[in-house]
Amino acid sequence: MGILFTYLLIINIVSVVIVILDYRLLIPRVPSVILHALEFSGGVIAMLPTLFFLRYRITKESYYLVTLWSLTVWFFISYIKFQILG
Repeated sequence: MGILFTYLLIINIVSVVIVILDYRLLIPRVPSVILHALEFSGGVIAMLPTLFFLRYRITKESYYLVTLWSLTVWFFISYIKFQILG
């Protein structure tokens, strides 16, 4: 398992923990900008299903547009990585 897989695993775990803590109000409200930064750093893979499962921030269409853009970018990065390295 490569460095990219380990990095994505760690950032996804951190992202989901932050979303759950924010949802349960155990930490002060996390701004959307911080959540988007976590998504663009690779946490979107686990964060998006968590947001849907918790029904958290589902009324913000602009939030999901940025999230889907982030997911698209990560799918593209993954595709390029596997195309080059096989």
